[in-house]
Amino acid sequence: MNILIRLSNNLLEMALRELLACEPEGYRVAISSELQEIGGFDPEFIITDSHSLRKSGSSHDPASKTVLLDCGLGEEEIASLLISHKIEGVLAANTDMSLFKKALHAMSEGQVWIDNRKIKALIQHAECTKYPNPEEGFSRKEREIIILVSQGLLNREIASRLCISEQTVKTHISRIFRKAQVNRRSQLVPLALKLTVPTTV
Repeated sequence: MNILIRLSNNLLEMALRELLACEPEGYRVAISSELQEIGGFDPEFIITDSHSLRKSGSSHDPASKTVLLDCGLGEEEIASLLISHKIEGVLAANTDMSLFKKALHAMSEGQVWIDNRKIKALIQHAECTKYPNPEEGFSRKEREIIILVSQGLLNREIASRLCISEQTVKTHISRIFRKAQVNRRSQLVPLALKLTVPTTV
């Protein structure tokens, strides 16, 4: 199993590489700074943190599974990353190695791995929004803007993405804030989560 570790903290990168390389499963592990030297390294997993994930975006092979290493992120930030990126798992930085390996095995078989406490917190966080059916309370354009705001895009980036003026984006956001009864962009994340997660019948 090929694993690429791409973290903003070099010491943590090297420590995790050493831990995984010592395991009897025979993981082949590389850190991002070694990629050019290795050549022909196709990672099955990319273990990354929020900073590196936002910086690199989706520039890796789509066949690789992304695992977010949670170094104390809040529910809003994790929800935003889940909306913005294709993430197969979220693991706390202090996860013991046996559970870490179990998670990698589960994800290699196509499962999504998120700590039960984190799932519960995300669900409760999403339920805090005042709109049980957000599709009914917001226009299609407002829903698009809510999702883009939750992904961390600035007004000018949203304007460019939707081919509208920055002033129009500001007007939409003001209207969204009034409807959702919030006053901060980060408070739109639970609403965006409801808009992007399909409801089950």
